[in-house]
Amino acid sequence: AGTVALVSDEDLLLVSSDFRFGDEGWKTEGNANSNVRHEPSRRGDLNNYIYAVDDLIDVDGDRNDRRIWKFLLPEKYTGWYGAWYGGRFEFTLASFNGDYSGVNDHWSNDKYHPLNLVEIYCESCDLFKGATIAFPLSSAQKFEGQTTNYSLTMTETAGWVKDPQNTLYEWSAPTRCSFIEVLSGVTTVKILGDFTNWYESVAVDNVRWVAAPSKGRYQIPVCAQDT
Repeated sequence: AGTVALVSDEDLLLVSSDFRFGDEGWKTEGNANSNVRHEPSRRGDLNNYIYAVDDLIDVDGDRNDRRIWKFLLPEKYTGWYGAWYGGRFEFTLASFNGDYSGVNDHWSNDKYHPLNLVEIYCESCDLFKGATIAFPLSSAQKFEGQTTNYSLTMTETAGWVKDPQNTLYEWSAPTRCSFIEVLSGVTTVKILGDFTNWYESVAVDNVRWVAAPSKGRYQIPVCAQDT
């Protein structure tokens, strides 16, 4: 048995959130309140969007907030997305308040504990040991509160790293097959919302998973065709 993914030739869109009619089931993780707020209005590049407010901080001796909150994407972003390989992860972030003069750099340049802009987890990967791939904040376009559009390329050579599941080892680039294995069994997806060392509000909009143009039956390598 195999998996068939139907993708529009026009926009190659796999799944998206435009928040036209509500929050679509988005939540947050790491906040006291996991709910997001839906705003049915336009604000610059944002048009019908969701946002969340930091309501839980834990500042350490280095004045970094250790309680990092993130947006948690809903169920429609889980399951088999092997056809996403080579495509793009697009989204827009903006902030309405927060002190971005001291952007939260806790672990941001630490290869053993990186602060990640995006994390994708697969529970069934690696013989059900689980696997996480992530795009480090240090490798992404800098976010300082202004409206920022992100477009992350979904290949193992585009800056993504894999969790070694051992704090003694660095997060390093995944192999092609381990990268596709995660995309073929997505369990959870998170987008960073906590960019400052204090309280902030962050909005997200224009979330799109876009497939790469088809290259025929051999687009997915043999080592990943049974995932």
